[in-house]
Amino acid sequence: MTETLIILVLSPLVLMIFHIVFLRLIHLCKLDISNQLSLVLSMLFLNIPLLAGVYFLNHSLFSLVYAFIIYNCLAYSYFHFFNMSETARRIKILLEIRHKKYIVIEELTKHYKPDFMVKTRLKRLLDLKQIKQQDGKYFLIGKTLLFGAILVRIWRKVLSFE
Repeated sequence: MTETLIILVLSPLVLMIFHIVFLRLIHLCKLDISNQLSLVLSMLFLNIPLLAGVYFLNHSLFSLVYAFIIYNCLAYSYFHFFNMSETARRIKILLEIRHKKYIVIEELTKHYKPDFMVKTRLKRLLDLKQIKQQDGKYFLIGKTLLFGAILVRIWRKVLSFE
């Protein structure tokens, strides 16, 4: 069981290294895969060797389920940490202020117009193949992010946020 815990403790580091290498390969091969999708694919792929290793060490279904839950919770946390660096306006604004030493509100509103923000999010959903555009209308085609959105909505109701 100690070996399983060591594997799980090291799994976020392995995921980060694998993700770095995978991103560099994607850019080198000029593949059209978003940074977020590359991370999701990395997370899913690493389940295979991790779970195989845990099962080989323990021959226990309980250990396998435990490792699956812990690894995917850690990977999910890393996804949100990474995604925040990719998409959060707060992060980008802070970095812009740091780079320029100061910023005025007019500069921010020039870059952060509501229609631009909506178009950016729609493009991201199109790139992730979660929606498609046809005749000026958007339709659901993917279920992955929708499932996550439903879980978040349920959690918000449980917390009395909605």
